[in-house]
Amino acid sequence: MEEEILIENTANGGGQIAVTPYKKGYAVKRYRGVAEQVDVPAWIKEKPVIAVERKAFLSCKTIKKITLPDTVEEIGDWAFAHAEQLRTIIIPHRYLIRGKELFLGCKRLREIVLRARDNCSEGEEHNKHDKIGGEGLGRMLALAVTVLHDYFLFDPMEVGADDWIRRWDEKLIALIELDDLDGFEELWTCGEEDYEGKDYDIKSYPVEKRKMKLRLVYFRLLHPYKLAENTACRLQEYLRSHTKGTQTPEAWELIVEEHPQELAYYQLLAASGGIMEENFDSLLEDLREGSAEIKAYLLRYKEEHFAAKDVFAAFELDW
Repeated sequence: MEEEILIENTANGGGQIAVTPYKKGYAVKRYRGVAEQVDVPAWIKEKPVIAVERKAFLSCKTIKKITLPDTVEEIGDWAFAHAEQLRTIIIPHRYLIRGKELFLGCKRLREIVLRARDNCSEGEEHNKHDKIGGEGLGRMLALAVTVLHDYFLFDPMEVGADDWIRRWDEKLIALIELDDLDGFEELWTCGEEDYEGKDYDIKSYPVEKRKMKLRLVYFRLLHPYKLAENTACRLQEYLRSHTKGTQTPEAWELIVEEHPQELAYYQLLAASGGIMEENFDSLLEDLREGSAEIKAYLLRYKEEHFAAKDVFAAFELDW
């Protein structure tokens, strides 16, 4: 039987990382503890940690952040599956031999950061990552495996490349074009009754599905790294088709519910044609108790885009 070594987790919260000899170094077998952060060491007894075994962090309920060292070359099946609180994972910017469904059930995963070099502080890692891949790529990589469900995109060496971006955007377009009831029958058959805290039924399911799609659409338009013009137009069309005044106004509801103070969201909706003379008064009414800055922006938008029409109409009447 292989010798198992217990290594103290140096991050806040403690716990122990169990490792076993593997090839020319060591592999992480599992984590024991209730820490919110785990930092996997690069070297043990002068040998590198080169792998994370299958199910090593399976169902670790407390971990929010995991840092893997540059020495890691392999990640096994379901290595981080059902780590329900996992928000951030830092991985080496190198080719990785990787297993299947690494992040299955990691619904809160927000960012996969590419660790570019050894001995970086956390802030330096993020800055270097931005230089490597451009704005928002850590989030795009996380969304690729948790929402777009495309593990071909989980390739650290290709992140941000033209083909990688093209594939990511194609997956996003394919997702928003899916029927909003897609998956409902399977969910109902399996007896799952909760979706991010909201009960599933034939009415609420498509609403939540559209909101999920719209979160991705807003994100991509807010981070337009290498975004093709035709893709941007399709995403704007999707926002416009779900604005206030349509039968499915989730593009507006999502802003009011989740981003009421963030001007960039209102600007995106406006740029997409989702703020119109026909729905303007209704939008402003929804923001009666809202930010003065947001209301001022909307009033300026009305003056710049709708007031001119009134002037011309009055001119025509004079004649």
